[in-house]
Amino acid sequence: MIGRMAKDYGMLPSEVEQRACTYDIMVMDVLATYDRYQESRASGKVDPSVYQLSDDEMKAMITRAKG
Repeated sequence: MIGRMAKDYGMLPSEVEQRACTYDIMVMDVLATYDRYQESRASGKVDPSVYQLSDDEMKAMITRAKG
């Protein structure tokens, strides 16, 4: 992730390591994951039904996560 940030911002990885905070790295990770999802979706490699949950399914997931 640090390498990607360095490339995107024209910095050395050591500069990113010194200047970036955890939040910066988390946001970069979310953006990279979303980019991969969009590329997979465009190429037809993603099953859209996986991302289309009903309200009841989401509520059940939340209930299971809370314990």
